[in-house]
Amino acid sequence: MASRLAVVFLLGLLFASPLLAIKSFDFFYLVFMWPGAYCAQSKCCVPTTGLPAEDFFLWGLQTYNATTMKAVTKCIKNSPFYINQLLNMREELDSYWSNIKCPSTNGQSTWKKTWKLYGVCSGMNETDYFQFALELRAKVDLLSLLSKKGIYPDFNLYYLTDIQSAIAEGIGVTPEIRCSKGPYDKFQLYQVYICVNKDGEFMECPGSQGFTCSSSILFHPFHDWMLNKTSAIDSNYIKMPISWSDQDD
Repeated sequence: MASRLAVVFLLGLLFASPLLAIKSFDFFYLVFMWPGAYCAQSKCCVPTTGLPAEDFFLWGLQTYNATTMKAVTKCIKNSPFYINQLLNMREELDSYWSNIKCPSTNGQSTWKKTWKLYGVCSGMNETDYFQFALELRAKVDLLSLLSKKGIYPDFNLYYLTDIQSAIAEGIGVTPEIRCSKGPYDKFQLYQVYICVNKDGEFMECPGSQGFTCSSSILFHPFHDWMLNKTSAIDSNYIKMPISWSDQDD
């Protein structure tokens, strides 16, 4: 009888506290995407919110399990996404977490997907999660770290190890580099993966994603004139009512 009551009590705690039901994760992957590589392999367009920064974009702040090296996702079903929670950081998001896919759109669908996949697993609220990611981006400043070592987006080939070393010297840990196929069938710098612990400190990755690159890779240029101007600027987007929310899956 006592053991049955204990089980009932534990189940009650589980359902009473949503946080207890969240899947556990061990670290974050802070993922950057180089838009020059994207535009080299796909048509890219000016977002409806205006021109983004000529810089690395945030691709995501992903929750991962260190043992399996697999993503921990969708921890809460039907979790709402409130765009009004991000209004104070819209300028940064539009610049550095932009969506340049065609046809032109704003970054809302990207942020929503990231929140529903990974943000809800982070243990943070929506505002803190995105602010945390933006603060980490600013701490890394990839273009600055690479340029200090004479590595520029200029169509030249650079040793993969030199790119990793330039970033590691700046942040203290070695990143993983993901390549894609660029011009002349050359591998090009596409994404940078950096591991971050729950306290927001950079850490050596507990495993590898096993990305395929060549020893020398292309660093494709990126300029705003590469973006197709297919639609007008969405000047009304920032004027969404505060009560608006998005609860679709």
